Amino acid sequence: MTISRREMLQRTAAAAAAAAAAAASLPPANVVPSPGSQAPKPKFFTAAEFALVDEMSDMIIPTDQQSAGARAAGVAIYIDGRLAEAFEKDEPQRWRAGIAAVEALSREMHHTTFMASTPEQRLALLTRIAAAESDPKTDAEKFFKQIKGGTIRAYYTSKIGIHDDQQYKGNVIQPGEYAGYDAT
Repeated sequence: MTISRREMLQRTAAAAAAAAAAAASLPPANVVPSPGSQAPKPKFFTAAEFALVDEMSDMIIPTDQQSAGARAAGVAIYIDGRLAEAFEKDEPQRWRAGIAAVEALSREMHHTTFMASTPEQRLALLTRIAAAESDPKTDAEKFFKQIKGGTIRAYYTSKIGIHDDQQYKGNVIQPGEYAGYDAT
């Protein structure tokens, strides 16, 4: 089957238009609900899993004087959306297994779930699993590396992470002497 150049361009334009229309119907990656609005319903996580990921990510990158933290940046929403769209099914299952391991450790350490424990107990659990970051042995310790990496990736691709925290101003002229290579 041969097609003309004109027909190929028409089909390509139609496919691009269809893809753009589909993408326009999706929310942006880091959708942060405005104050007073309800948080979006998780696409992959259960409500309890989402709450745990949201809390742990906010403990990893909390709000400080320079910028808002992971919760304000919509990190858990971003991670949830990426896992809901994952092609490989082992990645979402690793997140679920990691969350279950954290819950089991919380029950072992504090006789309650992670979210039902006090802020001090949550910090103690996070400190314990973070201490083994360089050589994780347990599933909870391995999950810490996973959630830390996911939190950092999501945070620093958000407006808050890029513009507020990193103070990136975009492609602007940098005044002063240029320290680059002079090709002349």
